[in-house]
Amino acid sequence: MSNLDRDKLTNEEICLIAPCGIYCGACDMMLGRSRSHAQEMYRILEGFNFADVGPFFMGTEQEKVKEFLDVLERWSQGDKCPGCLGGGGNPACPIQICSSEKGFLTCAECGDMPCKRSAENKNWFQDAAAFLELITRRYANWNIENLERIKKIGYRRFNDEMQEKVKGGLITSDVIAGEMVFTEALKNM
Repeated sequence: MSNLDRDKLTNEEICLIAPCGIYCGACDMMLGRSRSHAQEMYRILEGFNFADVGPFFMGTEQEKVKEFLDVLERWSQGDKCPGCLGGGGNPACPIQICSSEKGFLTCAECGDMPCKRSAENKNWFQDAAAFLELITRRYANWNIENLERIKKIGYRRFNDEMQEKVKGGLITSDVIAGEMVFTEALKNM
């Protein structure tokens, strides 16, 4: 399987797979479902003048209700992400940079996958191995399982399998760990 059949994917399909193994095609940032729901919820609550009656019905401070409505409004106005390989995600992502420099679509093509950071490396956000470790913790190893699956069956079959799972309701929030991975990493820097 030359290049793991990546030449059998369209440009649109390539944008569904992140270099680190996250399947962007299952990500709500790309799908935009939560933004649609936020728009509708904001429309309803704003029309209901929830800032006025929310504190009475919920027993919460009016300022917290207003902050919530502000977050809803901002979330509803965001753009859909085009995927990490479509110009979305973090342009300074060290995994994406490393993959690109090696001429790879994803880490699945790399003989060192999954690479490991050295114990003294504390720079989670600039080193590909460290960032992959962080992403792997956040996604409860799902991204590594995806990369291993790509190695086994190639990009074409992997993408088709994932699209079926997405049609069945899979979204990335189903696999994201509950721990505060990024918050913890930022505190320890």
